[in-house]
Amino acid sequence: MNNKGLNGIKVKKGSPEKLGAWKCGDSCYFAAAFPEDQKAELIITDAEGKKLTEIPLPEEERTGRVSAVQVEGLDEKAAGYYYRVGGRKRVLDPHAKLIRRDYCLLEQEAPSWDGDRSPGLSPDNMMIYKLHVRGFTKKAKIAQGIRGTFSGVAKMLPYITGLGFNAIELMPAYEWVNDLRITPFSAVKDESEGPAKAVRPVNYWGYADQNYYFAPRWEYCATDHPSEEFSSLVRACHDAGTELYMEMYFPDGTYPALALEAVRYWKMHYHVDGFHLIGGGVPAEMIVGDPLLASTKLMFEYVDTGRLFRGTVPKKRNIIICNDDFEHTGRALLKGDEGQTGRFAAHVRSNPPDCGVVNYMANVNGFTLYDTVSYDWKHNEENGEDNRDGTALNFSWNCGAEGPSRKKAVKDLRMRQVRNALMYVFLSQGIPLLYAGDEQLNTQKGNNNAYCCDNSTGWTDWNSSKDASELTAFVRKLTEFRKNHKIFHMPGELKGTDYRSYGIPDISFHNDKAWVCSFENISRTLAVMYNGLYTQEESQDGGQYYYVLYNAYWNPFTFALPALPKGCSWFLRADTSKSDPFLEEPERLEDQKFFEAGERTVCILEGRPDGNDNKEDLKKDGKTKEDRSGGTSEDDHPASSSGMRVLPEGGTDPAGADA
Repeated sequence: MNNKGLNGIKVKKGSPEKLGAWKCGDSCYFAAAFPEDQKAELIITDAEGKKLTEIPLPEEERTGRVSAVQVEGLDEKAAGYYYRVGGRKRVLDPHAKLIRRDYCLLEQEAPSWDGDRSPGLSPDNMMIYKLHVRGFTKKAKIAQGIRGTFSGVAKMLPYITGLGFNAIELMPAYEWVNDLRITPFSAVKDESEGPAKAVRPVNYWGYADQNYYFAPRWEYCATDHPSEEFSSLVRACHDAGTELYMEMYFPDGTYPALALEAVRYWKMHYHVDGFHLIGGGVPAEMIVGDPLLASTKLMFEYVDTGRLFRGTVPKKRNIIICNDDFEHTGRALLKGDEGQTGRFAAHVRSNPPDCGVVNYMANVNGFTLYDTVSYDWKHNEENGEDNRDGTALNFSWNCGAEGPSRKKAVKDLRMRQVRNALMYVFLSQGIPLLYAGDEQLNTQKGNNNAYCCDNSTGWTDWNSSKDASELTAFVRKLTEFRKNHKIFHMPGELKGTDYRSYGIPDISFHNDKAWVCSFENISRTLAVMYNGLYTQEESQDGGQYYYVLYNAYWNPFTFALPALPKGCSWFLRADTSKSDPFLEEPERLEDQKFFEAGERTVCILEGRPDGNDNKEDLKKDGKTKEDRSGGTSEDDHPASSSGMRVLPEGGTDPAGADA
């Protein structure tokens, strides 16, 4: 190494196998890869980015394309760095642990994790609340100085846990390049400070082609200490019994080793509990096979678990599938499309032995939940792409008016449809996910791709209306109901048979006839019965059987009620046609054979003792051959059968009907 002109600084050969920058004693180590045939210099700066020293990185001294140096005797002001490539271009270190504006900072001390412990949730007990760090609190009623930051999310943690959620997923929260090159270009509104003004759009969401995966996003910090602030958020989540997941986008062309190193870093350095990994550059097999991540939750949009596990079933279900299949089927059924009940029944039951499954009706891509019932068409003009961006396949229905409406009938129907959609998610097996603000009727005014809207369009709207308050209260009751009834979030897939001889299967499907559900193409109705005895737990409210009625038809529909064991009766527990669906006290039905559900409604019936029979008596009685048909004959509904069985592909197995 040539040390001439470096003012007492000594430069030695470094460690090319470890990329990035770090301190060790009195030395600083730097290693980075550069294009072939281009010269490069390491620029040392102070804490404000002012140049202090320039160190040449001769190409002939590289290992492959990596220049690595050990630097001794740096000025005590030295705190940052960047690289200059080709004599002019400023380049930031892809492995930098902290980035401030246009320069990198040397790695700070590792956070202290004394006493920290991950909640260690199993997939069957998870409920995920997904949010954008900046947008989630920009309009929240918290101190202005922490809005849009990690500290702001920590401040809102009691609200999130109060809704019933025990896991938080953050959209990209590392550094990325903001620039967007949109043609034709049209300005968007900047409302961050002072009056709104027109500005060039930025990459608000963070799904970028150029990312700095190791550095917490400085813009998301209320302080000048990103590492400490993000660590404090993780610790606050863990103290509240809540897990924290990072969404990371790896585009095509990402080096697999870089992706693995980034995931490992956030796991080890920041104690992140899991990752949602998206993009064409995700090295799924490499990450899943990493022993260091064996207990870390790893979410993928589409992955072949059979190939990943080579036909075996892992002891821990840390792999989770998170894609839009449930959303598309659920939305199509919600608006009354044909041919959806069989597919929906498969989703209701889906709970594979080798992985978890995430269910949602709205996510960052596409309409918000309220916009799903308020718009037939996307309205993305604000994005500056002449409304050409965003998907045209929204499976939405505006309930009779496009956009905002003052008609009571339209508003009431929209509220009912939102409640129905939430029932779809939280009463299905798998892991429910709610996108932040959907419980508050958040709207993006029909924009289904607000990726560049760092303004009120993309920020969560903390709606103070009566409807929003009622819906938030409903979400709290719905998450509480799910948590208290294990039959709706079992650790394994329900079998659809009476394998313990209780007289009623663990799950069964019905319709206008008990024990018969043909899933005809024209059908828009479905009833699902659950036998709570299969949880081996006593329900907190005394219920033992549950009957969920889905009527997506635009007229009332009469469902047949399966007969219950002696001493039990059906009670109405919830009805989405009401603004407050959950009844304070379950109401016993006068008719124990049929129940009429209102148009576009989801109802929960509860089968519970109404006499002196105890649970053991009911189990014993459940093994008798008495008629459990409700409105049909015994020949149509053997007590040990689930009726038409739903297969994983969404088809039906006729053999189950007449077994």
